[in-house]
Amino acid sequence: MSRLPRIGISPIGLGIFLIAALADVPAHAADPPAPASKPASDYIYPHRTVQRAEFGSGEQSYWLFEPADPKPDRAAVVVFHHGWFAVNPGIYGAWIEHLVRSGRIVIFPRYQNDVTTKPIQFLANTLAAVRDAFVVLETSPKHVRPDRNRFALIGHSYGGTLSAQLAAISEEHGLPHPRAVIALMPGEVTPLAEPNLARIPSDTLLVVAVAGDDIVVGDLRARQMFIDASTIPPSRKKFILYRSDLHGSPRLLADHLAPTGYEQAFDSGDGVFRGFQTGQAEINALDRFGFWRMADITLEASFRGMTLDYATGNGELFRHIGYWADGRDVMPPIVGDDLATIPRVYPTNGLKLIRWPGRIANAPLEPARR
Repeated sequence: MSRLPRIGISPIGLGIFLIAALADVPAHAADPPAPASKPASDYIYPHRTVQRAEFGSGEQSYWLFEPADPKPDRAAVVVFHHGWFAVNPGIYGAWIEHLVRSGRIVIFPRYQNDVTTKPIQFLANTLAAVRDAFVVLETSPKHVRPDRNRFALIGHSYGGTLSAQLAAISEEHGLPHPRAVIALMPGEVTPLAEPNLARIPSDTLLVVAVAGDDIVVGDLRARQMFIDASTIPPSRKKFILYRSDLHGSPRLLADHLAPTGYEQAFDSGDGVFRGFQTGQAEINALDRFGFWRMADITLEASFRGMTLDYATGNGELFRHIGYWADGRDVMPPIVGDDLATIPRVYPTNGLKLIRWPGRIANAPLEPARR
């Protein structure tokens, strides 16, 4: 029998009650792991299967994942941005399946082909893909209708940067108001001045997460992002430092690839590093009770108009991710809105070594269709 987190009743208890009552995922899916290797099959989902289809071609193509069996009339929409060269949705398939079977539509933009696709093109590519996905969802009788009042973005690595950038320009380009942005281990190849992240709406919930053993990107871009989203008040944004815990089995390693989780059924066969990426994309308690649970809470809080302070008890709900089988606490992440209180993460190599040739000017974005 799982032990309950040692957390207070108010306002955290109220946050737990509201999330459990309002979320598509049943309340027990957010319980801490005991042991940390608790299998994903313990989740009970309202939808038994996932309908998936690929649209378009090349760098503006995308995958649509929709809840099915039963098929809902309408659902929240989550744009899931992959990391650099992780164009194969199977690399994140376990998390995508969790989001979709919980009752959400997931749009998975490709945004790049290979090294020939320059970073300056990524945002325009993902914008084109997401806008096209909404056209498909809103016009085709085969698809679940998107709920424009429940729109959020999740991104890993370069995808974390893209999620924040797209949130900054979404409404002016015909996309819905972004309710939440979740950026995990965000990085970039070429620093771009635009769009200004201060354009992210002030009522958006923002979670920026880094990993203590991330030797690829460290925390520089994450800290820049958190500061640049200056219109979002502290009550609506949290910075999270996940830490490794090697106490039990499987080991919980908080590194750059920690948010990936392979699902063969979603494997498209794409990707120049497919073998390495799928081989590293294990699923463990850091996924289920760290990243997934954090995202579930953030999404539902944003859709209900809560602040993160209110929904999580000033971040306490994010800090506890359960117990090992012997009763020892899993290493808690450090959560806060004051970056001075959170330790730094410095990469030893990583993407900072990559230099794209020539000067890349900002690519224009297509205006919204009227």
